[in-house]
Amino acid sequence: MIQTTALWKSVACLAILVRLLMCLAGVNNGSWPCSRERLVYSSQSFHSRIVVEGVQLRYRGTDPMMLQHPCGNSFVGGISPAIYLGEKVFLSFDGFESSLLPMTIPTTLATAPALVSAAVFVQETLIVLAINGKVFIYFYKPSQSWKQTKGINSPVTEITNTICCYAPSDPNCDNISSFVLAYDEDNLIPDSHIFYSEDGGYTFQSLPMSPLLEGTLVNVYNFVSLSRLGILVSKTEANVTTAHFVYNLIYNIYSHQGTPFDIDGNEELMVTVPPGLRGVIILWTKNVFLLSSNNGLTTENITVFPTEDYPNIVLPLHDQGVCNVAATSNEIAALTKNQKLFYGGLDIVLSKMVLIGDKNTSDISTYCEVLMFDKTGMLTILSPVPSNISGFYNFHKCIINLQDRLMNVQPHLSPCPVEILTGDFHNKMYYIDMKQQLHFNVTFVPKPGTGAFPYVTVSNPHALGFRARLMQDGYTIDGNIQFSLQIILLPQHNSGMAESEFHDEVVSAGMSTLTVDIYNKGIFCIDMHPLTALIAMDCPPTKHIRLFKNITVCNKGLFNQTNLQDNFSYIIKQDVYDPRFLGRQHLDQEDLNVSYSYEHLGCPILLYYDSPWLPTLELWEDDKFVEYVSADFVLFETNGMHNYDYLLTASEAKCISQPQNWSTMFEWQLNPDPHTAWSRTNYESCKVPSVTRPLESPAIKYQVLNLNEENKIIFSQYNGIYVFKVIVVDTIYSYCELSTVFSVYVHGAFPKSQINVAGMLIGVLILILGSILMGYFFPKLLHLGGNEKMKFL
Repeated sequence: MIQTTALWKSVACLAILVRLLMCLAGVNNGSWPCSRERLVYSSQSFHSRIVVEGVQLRYRGTDPMMLQHPCGNSFVGGISPAIYLGEKVFLSFDGFESSLLPMTIPTTLATAPALVSAAVFVQETLIVLAINGKVFIYFYKPSQSWKQTKGINSPVTEITNTICCYAPSDPNCDNISSFVLAYDEDNLIPDSHIFYSEDGGYTFQSLPMSPLLEGTLVNVYNFVSLSRLGILVSKTEANVTTAHFVYNLIYNIYSHQGTPFDIDGNEELMVTVPPGLRGVIILWTKNVFLLSSNNGLTTENITVFPTEDYPNIVLPLHDQGVCNVAATSNEIAALTKNQKLFYGGLDIVLSKMVLIGDKNTSDISTYCEVLMFDKTGMLTILSPVPSNISGFYNFHKCIINLQDRLMNVQPHLSPCPVEILTGDFHNKMYYIDMKQQLHFNVTFVPKPGTGAFPYVTVSNPHALGFRARLMQDGYTIDGNIQFSLQIILLPQHNSGMAESEFHDEVVSAGMSTLTVDIYNKGIFCIDMHPLTALIAMDCPPTKHIRLFKNITVCNKGLFNQTNLQDNFSYIIKQDVYDPRFLGRQHLDQEDLNVSYSYEHLGCPILLYYDSPWLPTLELWEDDKFVEYVSADFVLFETNGMHNYDYLLTASEAKCISQPQNWSTMFEWQLNPDPHTAWSRTNYESCKVPSVTRPLESPAIKYQVLNLNEENKIIFSQYNGIYVFKVIVVDTIYSYCELSTVFSVYVHGAFPKSQINVAGMLIGVLILILGSILMGYFFPKLLHLGGNEKMKFL
């Protein structure tokens, strides 16, 4: 809570005048090569005296740091929230263009000193912070409030997450932004506890660690564009400390590791992951400055372009080393302890950084200011300045136009070799389903004589393959040659370009970023950023299946649509259903009264009981018909009815291994559930040879259906409604869990006779036998009677 009391008006007016004069004259807090320098303040810091309630937050690190929300386009004016972590912690929503009060946490949640060891933005409304070993959520909109998370039962000091900015409203993109990792660093891996949250940090669960991992835990990351979790591990042997990433495809299964790199065991290894999901990682201490462009699989040293002002090819080291780093998806800036500022671009091939200025001051200070990119090519050096009148803090900002500074570098840097690099897919998210392709086109115009050419890369080649073709496509109005780069993207397992050991499993979805950039284009190409898109090898959110309905009970007049909508119900006889879906018969149970849901089922399909039937499924996406589904699928009656069968046996269906059926699938479940028992993740086709499932029962009914096969459903002598659920189980048809529910009405079956057939047959046989006997003996009796009469006469 904040309490406000008014100041004397004369004091306020004097303070405003002083600040105004300072602003007009410029504030000289050193001599950075600023394009613009000013002290930012708000009038409210002079009009009131603020008493802040709660415990003020303080950053635990040695040097301050700045965190910016990466999705600037999602916020008003393109200005994303930013949090300053230092002796005081500040949260700004306007790029630090106004005075701020230090952040506090209620005394009911934390006691002084409230040390922040990590903080991350999650989605667009909250921040997750590690404070004194505990994890808290701060909601900065729509209201400002605190909440402690649940599920973490041991101290944690680090929090990491990844925010997806390509399509924030997309469900997969939202799931990425909601995934948060919390852990305690610098512990041996067997003693480490890692927690993960899938709901934005509200609740956490423990992440099982592979017993194969050794070393000390440094950091954990969700490498979305590699579809894996990455764990940064360090080891010290013979006084040499190395670090490397290990990757988990599934949380508790060890996969593979990256190339080791040397680090200083006495220095804290800092890691910066630029936004964009391109797989770029910056790792640094005061003695090491590394960059990886492939999620840590390999690393290389960041070098410096030698100039007259800085002839070295490496950044300052040791006590003069890097103390602050800022990065966007395309740019990087580094500030050193000896007050030198370096700048570079994040290209396919690491371009060298260059010194763009230093702080010309005789004051030897170890204080490190923070860096913040306002927009492309504009860098701000920021430091808070306490007010002498109130509890507010103002902010000294040195804004540097990087293009202007690069123009003054001696010797001159190579000019940008590209005039045009555009593509409609940039900064967008796309889906590729199985057997599908995406086609992109890039317009590329190099400057004459430079020999520049575009490169295409994907961050996850295990999941995404591509083919690219560069073609001349006319000339620009200036007479320069224009090229068209045509790119075809497809799932790697379907590309025909990778061995089975290389690509990911067919049934698993994955993600990758596509990047088109110019090879070794240089630092000068500030505005010529790489073209990037996020590609999800996954189920498109709008893809679904429907049942083809040609004849229904409504258009044949057997049922009235109004009646079906008016609380319609029907009876299922007690001898034709099993509530546990096991097909048991002669159960001691009552008839089942079923309420019909017209909203979900519509009018039932009309079927004749004596005609074998095969459902025809339609594939739809974005409310457009795509194709008829030609994939294996199964079905069951949702109320447990079992008075139907299948036309073919396993041998008739040409199975070469034992086919799966509902009974065998239920055996794998403690509580049989047909909605989950059989799916694309556990389906095995009987048309494929199997050592573990040889064909032992060729006469067993084959319970898998397909549009291109002969198997069908056959009904018993029964008239009534069935409600079926269809599940596509084919493993190579789609990443989607395709299913739909529909109803059919079976008619035409005559009522079963109540006469005992066996008794009737015996009676008929007796009658026939009696007739034969009568035909044989009766004439003899007549003849015998005639002879006796003659004797009597």
